[in-house]
Order: sequence, then structure tokens, then C-alpha cells
Amino acid sequence: MSTATDYTKLAATLDYAAVEKKLEQLTQGDPPRKRKTVANVLEPLRERLLDLHNKGWQASQLAEVLKSAGVTVNAARLRECLTYWAAGRGKSVKSRTRGRQSRVETNVQPTIAAGLSGRVNESHTGQRVTVR
Repeated sequence: MSTATDYTKLAATLDYAAVEKKLEQLTQGDPPRKRKTVANVLEPLRERLLDLHNKGWQASQLAEVLKSAGVTVNAARLRECLTYWAAGRGKSVKSRTRGRQSRVETNVQPTIAAGLSGRVNESHTGQRVTVR
């Protein structure tokens, strides 16, 4: 079982200058790199793959050629990369939910209700009673 940390005691004993020095050393170096993805590996071949795909080659066929060259890539993942690159974006595709686009009608004139003489009172039964 872990014990609770006493932050008051920690703050009293912490050497802030030493921590600041270590953080400064981190800013001098390069940050750790993220792991490579298929999209990163295929980036130099991006234009060639897009060109072949646009000429009619299927992603599964291109994936087989890449596998024979030593790049193990799933056809579905390659298809995502091709779609993403074709849209002009540079990173991997994330799934998106599709929503309906709202239509805005133009040239719609508002309807004007005819005025009623006197006051109108609606009862709870939904019938209108005119009071004069």
C-alpha cells in the first residue's frame, strides 16, 4: 500500500535551482521522437503511390507490392493513407462520424398570419374562443 506524499515537506526540501537546471538541459536537446507509422515510412513514396492509385491500382494491389519489397502494410491502412493524402492532409486518418448537412433554403418569404379581431383565448381543450 502506498503512503500519501507530504507536499509541504517536499516543497521545503526541494532544490528548485537543481530542478531548473535539469529542465534547462532538456530544452537544449531534442525531444523524444514518436514511433514511426506506416504513413511516416511511406511518405517519400507518397506521390508515386497516389499517382498509381489515381491510375486505377487498388490499395490491396499496392499493399502486395509493398509487402514484397519488405514493407508490411495492411491494405485497409494503405487505403486510409491514400485517402488522407489525396485530401491534401499529411497525417493519418481518424474515423469520423458522418452527420447530415443542414440545408439552408434561400428566397423563403415569411408567412404573415391574418390578424384576428378582438383577443383570442385558447382553452385547455385546444378550442379558440374570441372575446370581444
